[in-house]
Amino acid sequence: PDTQASNKGRAFGYVSRYAHGRDYHLEFESRLKAVQTALNTHRIKSTYQVDKGFIDERFAALLAGLGYLGHNQFLIHPTYGTHLYLGILLLDAPLSTSPYHKDDCGDCTRCIQACPTDALSQTTYHVSRCLSYLSQAKADIDLAYLKKFNYLFGCDICQDVCPKNDAINPVKRAVFESDDAAQIHLETLLKMSNKAIMKTYKNYAFTWRGATVLKRNALALLMNRNMQTHLPLVEMVAKTYQHVPWFSLNAEKIVTEMRKKA
Repeated sequence: PDTQASNKGRAFGYVSRYAHGRDYHLEFESRLKAVQTALNTHRIKSTYQVDKGFIDERFAALLAGLGYLGHNQFLIHPTYGTHLYLGILLLDAPLSTSPYHKDDCGDCTRCIQACPTDALSQTTYHVSRCLSYLSQAKADIDLAYLKKFNYLFGCDICQDVCPKNDAINPVKRAVFESDDAAQIHLETLLKMSNKAIMKTYKNYAFTWRGATVLKRNALALLMNRNMQTHLPLVEMVAKTYQHVPWFSLNAEKIVTEMRKKA
């Protein structure tokens, strides 16, 4: 994928680059199904998964010789860096592989230093601190972490600073090109019904956790950008979803924090 689109302003929320364009789950499942059909004609049994099965795609790709796992927890490919979509196809036929030569992050710790929540280290990955993980979590999130939210969905910081992504030549695929959904107007999103959000963005990967998660994240962004004129809207949304325990806990913290600065 190419780099992030130009910033439309504080009123909009970024969506992580991997979720631009058509949902890669849908696209890859369609393509892998076609491969499976072709294999069947040769009496080769197969099964596939795209981020929904019991196999970790990153480790499978590592074993297949496609790259190595970096401090940022991404598979790093020698040609494409971290900017990859991964899927798995298992078949009952032998294959030969040419493993990628040994590589690692060396002394580089850029992603570790850049991570806003100290989720990364040279030995440990604290998933419970990762902003990409938290932005998708239906959970009671500490205010300290909510204050670090910088994307409407996901986070690309550790990829943006990775030197392995320097001078790469991304393959352009029209189906994954950025469009207006790469940055979403926060106020408009919060005023839409959940049903309308899911209908409008049903073919994008960032809706897989539902519309309420996106609204929680939008509230956090309004707080972090000190957009006090939107406090009435924040309060209204908080009241609307007070019956959703995890959302209510997050919204209460955000409303309280914004009221302090009102």
